[in-house]
Amino acid sequence: MSLVQPSEKFNTFINKLKQREYNFYNSSTSTSPVVSIISFFFNAHICFEETYKSVIDQSFQNFEWIIVDDCSTEPAAISIFDSLPHRSLKIKTIYHQESKGLAAARNKAVAQAVGKYLIFLDFDNLVDLTYIEKCVLLLETHPELSFVNSYQIGFHDEEYYSNEGFTRSTQFIQQEWLASMLLYRKADFDALGGFDEGLKFYEDWERWLRAITSDQKGWTIPEYLCYYRNHSSILEKSGTSIIEKQHTAKLIQSQYKNSFLQDNILNYLLKRSYFDTNKIKFNFLLQNQLPCNQNSKKILCFFFWLEVDGANKFNLDLVTLLTKQNYKFTIATTVGSNHPWHKHFDALTPDIFHLPNFLREHHWLAFTKYIIESRQIDTVLIANSYIAYYFLPLLRAEFPHVAFVDFVHTDDPGWRGIGFPRISCQLSKFLDCQVVTSKYLAKYYQTINPNTQDKLRICCTNVDSNKWQFNLKERKRLRRKLEIPEDAVVCLFPARLEFQKRPLFLVDIVKELVNQSLPIQVVVLGNGSLLSQFQERIKQFNLDSVFHVLPPVEPEEMLSFYSAADILLLPTEYEGIAVAIYEAMAMQLPIVASDVGGQRELVTPETGFLVPKAKGGIEEVQEYLKVLTPLIQDAGLRHKVGSLARQRVVELFPLQAMAEQMSAIFAEALEIHKNNPQPVIDSAMAEEMLVLAVEYLHLEQEQGRLFWENRELWEQKKSLEQEKNTSVLESKQLAQRIQAMESSKFWKFRKQWFIIKRTLGLTKNPH
Repeated sequence: MSLVQPSEKFNTFINKLKQREYNFYNSSTSTSPVVSIISFFFNAHICFEETYKSVIDQSFQNFEWIIVDDCSTEPAAISIFDSLPHRSLKIKTIYHQESKGLAAARNKAVAQAVGKYLIFLDFDNLVDLTYIEKCVLLLETHPELSFVNSYQIGFHDEEYYSNEGFTRSTQFIQQEWLASMLLYRKADFDALGGFDEGLKFYEDWERWLRAITSDQKGWTIPEYLCYYRNHSSILEKSGTSIIEKQHTAKLIQSQYKNSFLQDNILNYLLKRSYFDTNKIKFNFLLQNQLPCNQNSKKILCFFFWLEVDGANKFNLDLVTLLTKQNYKFTIATTVGSNHPWHKHFDALTPDIFHLPNFLREHHWLAFTKYIIESRQIDTVLIANSYIAYYFLPLLRAEFPHVAFVDFVHTDDPGWRGIGFPRISCQLSKFLDCQVVTSKYLAKYYQTINPNTQDKLRICCTNVDSNKWQFNLKERKRLRRKLEIPEDAVVCLFPARLEFQKRPLFLVDIVKELVNQSLPIQVVVLGNGSLLSQFQERIKQFNLDSVFHVLPPVEPEEMLSFYSAADILLLPTEYEGIAVAIYEAMAMQLPIVASDVGGQRELVTPETGFLVPKAKGGIEEVQEYLKVLTPLIQDAGLRHKVGSLARQRVVELFPLQAMAEQMSAIFAEALEIHKNNPQPVIDSAMAEEMLVLAVEYLHLEQEQGRLFWENRELWEQKKSLEQEKNTSVLESKQLAQRIQAMESSKFWKFRKQWFIIKRTLGLTKNPH
């Protein structure tokens, strides 16, 4: 558990969660609900509405909600409880004539529950709208597990982020890590009996310890989906006795500590065993029909991840603008990541699933089918998700009403041939429209597969020029913060520190500019696998005073950095059209970048300078110097080029035009799909192709994991070598000081003095 201090950012997050207006509620009920939600109710009127909203609007609607009132005394609470059966047919109420406590209330509800799964949720807590659904999907695909929860956020009187869970079951004897928001397989719960009704405190903890020591296994989804309200007391009738709680804790620990001391408890990890190819054919047998607005268009998006990059900036703009046009988005990511931009997408749609967090790759096709059915998806959009392409043949066969569109930003010469263009062209017959960002890519497609011509559409990423406007106040503020002189010319490099972006070549360019005594500073916004080498190269050339290397910043913070900059410098290896160039042009910055991909379609000679890409040698460095030197020396030239750059994007590349074009493409894809004959699909071949793709993806992920483990070991080795070298140097310096001291006249006199003292018997002779 990591305690954090209350902050505006933290409170803002919780407030947004409470105020979210997104409704999955379906008033219909099922005679066989999959989940039974069990809630204890005692004078819970204060926080009731917040919890009620977070539960009733869950994205998994096939549930019953059993609420047990333990003899509430407050009129407001009694009134709320009496109204519950009228609020929703999903709710069942039980009333205790006399107070029996939390454990007895839950046990009574469990006895009446009919769901396959139980979840215990009290009225001081909140859950993410997708929480129950993710938990159900995980247990459906992992029969070896009995229960599941997620990372937790504490709020109200005590604020914290807790990422503890069942991956560290061996530590669970120490404290109550898990609150009462755990989804439990009912058959496994019943096998060990209910909550201990003799306990006044820590009923949850005792019950989960009983499960762990009985070899029932659980998993914690690595996402913050549960929100625990810490406060003095809402559910308890009287003030908590600290002494009584401590006594109860010791009693529970004494009951189960032997199992932990004897090492009978093991930490559990979800590991992939042998690959059963039949798992590709798995289907979720779950009914979860969500409400359907016939006027809304429902899009399932497959994205690579929600990281800081140009592709996701386009994705974010697309979802933002089309949400305003009554589109409903479900997002699935297919690569493991911390997803730093999750919050931006979550503000637009809560329907986000990071598949590696809770499902194995061979269940992703089943997940896709389930989502299409439950959300009644109209269109599937694939944007930089390689594995999703391999779902296409089988999805086309099963969902003849769904249109399929992909969006490709660039080619990638160093990855799987040429990256996404190759797989897009190979599986073109299963796509209704293929969207690319430039004429360059459209022509490239024609060389790979001429049959793509009729399906190809070009949609530029574009930019909101009203948002991206120079701000003098922000320029001065940020330059003061970074201690950049006002007369210094700032080159901005907002890019990942990866091979594609050539950060090491950037250092070579800057070194030569500094050698010419040009007054430059370079601001780098990025992170990546080349960060260490990048920093070492800067140090090697004594450029620490020139570079400001910062991590990526939030989209709204970029305005300050563009305002503080004078030139956008992007000497990349390959691009489609860099989104940063659109933004920089709107901010009136002259562009200096590689002449690659479709960038010439955006950057003209009047608005910037595109340098032919070579092998990164001194000749290419000199080409950059030819255009950078006059720009650095001439503020008037920078202003002229920057003004024309902004004029160009304002007139020809407005962001709203991108949204309108994509909306038209989605509509056109549905019409094409409806009117054109379905491609012939060999299901056996499609399944075999998917099996190989899943296996390849698994091996690629393992390779990536081993790469980062090896890199971490290399960093540790390097650190140890530096410590060793420092120790050797210090030893040499000490030896030199000793030698110098012993050779000094004072030291020789001191030695003679000790000899005289021993001769006169004034000191003991050690020999």
